[in-house]
Amino acid sequence: MVCCVLSRRAEIDTGISVTTGSPTCVAGINIPLANDRIGSRSTPTCYLCKAVGTLLYQDLKDRAFGAPGTWNLKRCPNPSCGLIWLDPMPTELDIAKAYERYFTHGGMDHTGSREARIKKAKASLARLYQLCWRLTPVYSEQQELELMYLGGSRPGRVLEVGCGDGQRLAQLRARGWDVQGLELDERAAAQARSVFGVPVFWGSLDQAAFRDEEFDVVAMNHVLEHVHDPLRLLGECKRVLKPGGLLVSITPNTQGWVHRRFGACWYGLDPPRHLFLFSRKTLEQVARKCDFREVRTWTTAARSVWMVAGSLRIQCGQILPWDIWPAIKRAIRQPTLHSAAIIARYRDPEAGDECVLYASK
Repeated sequence: MVCCVLSRRAEIDTGISVTTGSPTCVAGINIPLANDRIGSRSTPTCYLCKAVGTLLYQDLKDRAFGAPGTWNLKRCPNPSCGLIWLDPMPTELDIAKAYERYFTHGGMDHTGSREARIKKAKASLARLYQLCWRLTPVYSEQQELELMYLGGSRPGRVLEVGCGDGQRLAQLRARGWDVQGLELDERAAAQARSVFGVPVFWGSLDQAAFRDEEFDVVAMNHVLEHVHDPLRLLGECKRVLKPGGLLVSITPNTQGWVHRRFGACWYGLDPPRHLFLFSRKTLEQVARKCDFREVRTWTTAARSVWMVAGSLRIQCGQILPWDIWPAIKRAIRQPTLHSAAIIARYRDPEAGDECVLYASK
C-alpha cells in the first residue's frame, strides 16, 4: 500500500516539527528549511489506550528507500496493549514525501547493464529457492495467504483496500469473485486497470463513497500500519460490509521471531511509512473498538523469507555488486534464518512475522 499524494498546502499547524536538520523557529512553530524534509508532530501517548509511551528505538533512518529524517519508535507500557508507534509521526500533509522512492515508483532497469544482469540472476536464484519450498506445507499456506485466505471461500463481492497493481484481485476474479479495488497510488491503480482489467478507485475509502453494505469481504494486505487513524479506516470498512460480512487484514507482527532476532534492523519497522505496528493483541483491540464480531487473529511465517531478506539488508548495509564475499555470506545466512523463523512459528503460535485479523460485521 502506498499513501496518497497529498496536496502541498502552505499552512503549518502548531506542534509540527521537522525530523531533519535545524529548523527555523517562528512564533513557536518549527518550519522546514528544505522542501524534501518531512514535517512531523509529537505523539507521546498510545493511540489505543492513551498511556505515555516508552522509548523502544531511537534515531532510526529509512534504510530501505531513503526517505529523509531520523525517527523514534515508542511502545505502550500497558501490559494489555503494547502498541508500537512513531514519535514524532509524519503529518498527513507531508507523509507523501516518505513514498517518493517507494518500490512502486522504481525506474526501469536498463537490460544490458551489469546491475540488471545481477538482479536477473538473483531473481532466478529466488525462484529456485521458492521451488524447493513447494515440497513443504509452507508453500500451501503461502498460497492461501497471498489470496487473503479467500481462495476456498464462497465467492461474493470483495473490496481490496490498497490493491496495488491488482494481481490479487485478478486471481480472485478467476475464482468467481466480483472484485473492486481501491488504491492511493495513481500509478499502481492505472496498472491494475490496464494490465489486469480490474476496476480500481484511485483515492481514499472516504473519497470512494461506496454504498452502505455493498461488499461481502473487505481485504487489506499491509495497509493498516500505514494510516494515521486505523480506527476510522476500520469503521469505514465496517460501514461498506454487508451484515455478516468479513474483514481480513494482514500486518507485520511486532511479537514475531524476526523482530526479536533483528531488533532495530527489523524490516517490518519501515520508518517513516509504518506509523503504527501491531501484534495479535492490538489488532484484536482495534477490531473490537469498532464493534466487529467473531474476531479471530493468528500469526503466520509463510512469507517470512522477504522479512528475513529485508532485515538482513538493513543489518548488513548496502553490498555493492563487486563485494562478492559479503554477498555470499548474506546469501548463506538468509535460508538459515528463514528456516529458523518457520521453525519458531511452529513452536510458538505468536512468533509468525505477520498477523492475520479475521472479523465479522
